[in-house]
Amino acid sequence: MKTRWMGWSAALVLLAGCGAEDPEPQCVVARAVSDGSIGSFATVYTLAPGQNPDLQCARLKPEAVGLQKYFSEDPKAPDTVGVRSTRLGTLMAVDFKDRPDPDASNKPYSVGAFASEGPGADNFCDVPQLSETRLDVPATATLPAQNFRYAWSNLRIYNTPGIPGTQFKADLSYTENGCTATYQAKGIWPVVSCATKGKPDETKCDPYPDFSVGRLRGSGINPLFPVKCDPDALICVLTGDVPSDETP
Repeated sequence: MKTRWMGWSAALVLLAGCGAEDPEPQCVVARAVSDGSIGSFATVYTLAPGQNPDLQCARLKPEAVGLQKYFSEDPKAPDTVGVRSTRLGTLMAVDFKDRPDPDASNKPYSVGAFASEGPGADNFCDVPQLSETRLDVPATATLPAQNFRYAWSNLRIYNTPGIPGTQFKADLSYTENGCTATYQAKGIWPVVSCATKGKPDETKCDPYPDFSVGRLRGSGINPLFPVKCDPDALICVLTGDVPSDETP
């Protein structure tokens, strides 16, 4: 009996030792898990210094940008992440739906490989290079040809227990009909509308409910994120840097 107890004791110690070792953290990209769709990040673009803000290509407004992680079927190959701009999707599906891109190799999204399976010492998961997103609109008898290009690079997704893939930053080179501008992009998940009767409403970005005014739920945005209601896009956007984890 004593021998059996000692055996169980040894087994418990062994199991405790195994359970004490935490698994290696993996790179996570937040997404809409309810329906499995691509997760949308409220994204703002800051024009790089030294550029002419009056150019058409230098006027990108905040928008929802979709990010999705794809797991590689080959265990030796890195996982990838896809990036898709809502604006480009609208151009394809609405503005130029009657003038489809004749080049089948042009994709409405960019894809790049993670540099590692888990975040680095600075808690970022890096995607250094991504494929180019292009839309080439053919000319008609009365309308000129148009082209749009999104060249994403240096995509960095922040991963900690408190911010599990819900902030990103990246460089973007955007081209529209031969005009090119470079931006620093930053985004937070999820995308939250802050419109009330078509006007900005800062209270809709508040992560906390306020029963005194009938607001039964908060915005769903991480309370650590400093945000504001963008007056153009009418979505809640990050006002700080990435990473932002200010205590409210």
